[in-house]
Amino acid sequence: MAENKNITKQISRRRVFLFIFAFLFIGMLLDVMAELDVLAYALDDIAIVSLSAIGILLMAYMRKDTSSKKLELQNNIMLVLVVAMILFQIVGIFVELKSPEDFGDDIPVLIGLVLALVNRFW
Repeated sequence: MAENKNITKQISRRRVFLFIFAFLFIGMLLDVMAELDVLAYALDDIAIVSLSAIGILLMAYMRKDTSSKKLELQNNIMLVLVVAMILFQIVGIFVELKSPEDFGDDIPVLIGLVLALVNRFW
């Protein structure tokens, strides 16, 4: 019984990661197009779009894994991607502080990424 509960919890975490990665991929892709006038402002968004795509592809590749250990491994990989995204976003915040138009998306994205980080341990 405890094993089924753990598997359900891991699958739920995987779904949340998938939702967040899909949301970031679509939302940040649109933002990258808007920020391409200054490449330095778009680099953090390009990194987040790339890491989101990697996360989505990894989840698609490992979608049939349903053992507890494989699901936990997959969620740990997604955690590493989220931590990398948070680091890119923090750097992007300091780079984009000079431009209020480009800075507007950074705080909400950072909050979403922190929520994804919390998802792994909740």
